[in-house]
Amino acid sequence: MNSKKLFTSTAVATAVAAGTYFLGKEENREKIMHNLNRVKSKLSNNTKEDYERYYDEKMGYSDPEDISDNKMVGEGSTYAVKYYNEKEQGNEDEKEKPS
Repeated sequence: MNSKKLFTSTAVATAVAAGTYFLGKEENREKIMHNLNRVKSKLSNNTKEDYERYYDEKMGYSDPEDISDNKMVGEGSTYAVKYYNEKEQGNEDEKEKPS
């Protein structure tokens, strides 16, 4: 009976020491809090969009007065078109070259 009590107290003391050492760094505490918040939001089916009004206003359309947002949307669309054109042009070049 005494050895069981000794083992339990040693295990608890080791767990406390390991936890204290791990949580001694600010980086580790931030990781733990971030992961806890992620699990909590997954369990309650919440997303960032549910509690930040900014996302409700921005989703779905680009405001004509928001120049930076319009520029980002424009650049994004030209990137996709440029990529597609380069890919198609590469295919045409391969077809034209004799083997």
